[in-house]
Amino acid sequence: MTLEDKLTILADAAKYDVSCASSGSRRRNTKKRLGNAAPSGICHTYTEDGRCVSLLKILFTNVCIYDCAYCVNRAGNDVPRAAFTPNEVVDLTIDFYRRNYIEGLFLSSGVARSPDDTMERLVRTVHDLRGRGFNGYIHLKCVPFASRRLIRQAGRHADRLSVNIELPSEESLQRLTVDKTYAGVLDPMNTIHETIAATREDRRRLQHVPAFAPAGQSTQLIIGASPETDYEILHLSDRLYRRQALKRVYYSAYVPLERSAAGLPAVTQPPLKRENRLYQADWLMRLYGFALGEVIGRDDPHLDLSIDPKLAFALRNPALFPVDLNTADREMILRVPGIGIKSAHRIVGLRRRGRIRFEHLRQMGVVLKRAVPFISCDGLPARQWGSAQAPDPKAVAPRVDSGLAGADATPAVFVTDGTFDGLLTAIFESYKDERPPSAIEPAARSQPGLFDARVSIATDPHKAHRVWRGLKIHLGAKGRRSVLDAFLSSRPGVETLIAQYVRDAVQAAGAGSQTADIGAQIEIGRLSQKVRREAHRLKGFVRFQQTADGRYLALTAPRYDVLPLVRRHFEARYADQEWIIYDTRRDYGLHFDGRRTRRLQVAAAELQTRTGLAGDNEKHCQRLWQRYFAAVNIPQRDNPKLHLGRLPRRFWRYLTEKQG
Repeated sequence: MTLEDKLTILADAAKYDVSCASSGSRRRNTKKRLGNAAPSGICHTYTEDGRCVSLLKILFTNVCIYDCAYCVNRAGNDVPRAAFTPNEVVDLTIDFYRRNYIEGLFLSSGVARSPDDTMERLVRTVHDLRGRGFNGYIHLKCVPFASRRLIRQAGRHADRLSVNIELPSEESLQRLTVDKTYAGVLDPMNTIHETIAATREDRRRLQHVPAFAPAGQSTQLIIGASPETDYEILHLSDRLYRRQALKRVYYSAYVPLERSAAGLPAVTQPPLKRENRLYQADWLMRLYGFALGEVIGRDDPHLDLSIDPKLAFALRNPALFPVDLNTADREMILRVPGIGIKSAHRIVGLRRRGRIRFEHLRQMGVVLKRAVPFISCDGLPARQWGSAQAPDPKAVAPRVDSGLAGADATPAVFVTDGTFDGLLTAIFESYKDERPPSAIEPAARSQPGLFDARVSIATDPHKAHRVWRGLKIHLGAKGRRSVLDAFLSSRPGVETLIAQYVRDAVQAAGAGSQTADIGAQIEIGRLSQKVRREAHRLKGFVRFQQTADGRYLALTAPRYDVLPLVRRHFEARYADQEWIIYDTRRDYGLHFDGRRTRRLQVAAAELQTRTGLAGDNEKHCQRLWQRYFAAVNIPQRDNPKLHLGRLPRRFWRYLTEKQG
């Protein structure tokens, strides 16, 4: 059997396991090796139903001695069987990682001979992968009934461990399986939990204690294969979070199999909406501070499929609303439908400098059509249920001055060379001469006005550095970063907006004012968010190809100039290989030669001529990735709209999985 056939079979066999996040680990690349795990994790592609593909999710083998009724790999099911060797898994992981196809490895397995024998093969594989210098993310699925010794060995190599409970009650587990028990599942979970806690305590007291599963542990529940209510499922999840300190509980809608076993419900489609509501309720408990009883009750044990759990909570508790966004605490703001964690954080931070007005909310990311009935703020008086609709936010624009000059100042346009240092120099000159400009424009986009005086600003790195250092004092590290992000957006007039933002911040700090207009600050934050989102996408959607001379080349065309923001990420991730990332929209790239990164200014066609075409090994690797991408898709879950939303078509041109 060829490697392509094995990959197709064993990726298809693993696709129903959704416990595949790549977050929570900070495995820094300090020894010039391959790989650098980021705490936030990165999605590298999305299947046709919108599911994230961040890890190479495969089974070591789909041969299994168990006959679980709900499992496609059960012993009694007539499906093609295959098994990898440890070297094949190691080579696949490294080859895919070098091309930025994946964030790491998710390795599970059927139980081929015995739990210990299978677990030993899994541990040997991840041990060999680390021995080859791989420093990326590894998620290892532990086998129930495996020995504690093997589980402890696994945690020394893996970032995250997991044991799937699969069914929400022991009664259902005994009915649909023959050999599994809750005790056999909970024992390895207890081992992982105890070892994580002991390791954490040892690392507080001692140096050089090896990490153990630094990203914690998770589990998965199958939804719809057994009769448990939503309350029973969430009650189990709540106990696991509190007692086992789990990072995530994943919910997987039961997908009916072609050859269903006895005892399973007769369904034609997976309960996807129910799965989604359970995830929403789980997030409320894990991240928003909701108690289980606030989300769902024993007397009404099913979540409402027509509305999300947060809206249902608000409708059940009208006495808590409307919430005044200028006075309420963060915990109460988080209970407002349409306001997420980031939006709540922005509201609390921005109101220290000025009053929150209705026209600011959309720019902060608030979903107004859902939030309006439950809030009050300046420009939006408190109202009762069913009152008139709020004013159209598009008709109320935030005040951002088009010009910076005061009434007594002579209007002048500062013209720069278009660089960030040029902008900072212009800001320096405006303060030095106490002559705020009417606008700041790069020479390439500057259009002389009939009455405007124009002043050419010569870029001075020393002056730029002084302003950059001062921005940290007045804006803080995060505010200063937002300024750079906004500049990289290249939005027309962004230089003037940045200067206005800086002037407002300096004046507010000097006067100690909390009533300043925050329109410029919100707009800068909005631009920063857009640029950061594009940079995050680029980290995942870059695809390297190995050229004839051994380099790794990636072509891309991001919406914003984000290469400066991703340089450190790729330097840390691919410290042991020479690579080039080239922006075809702006005709420049970054070249890392193994020691440092240089700016590369050359035409894209000339670059491809210099590096040469990919060889047979590269084409083989691309075919493997395309086979894998096709195999992990679940046709019953296809959602083209969600897929396009998460993987915009503008990226497809350079994605290996979208070719051929």
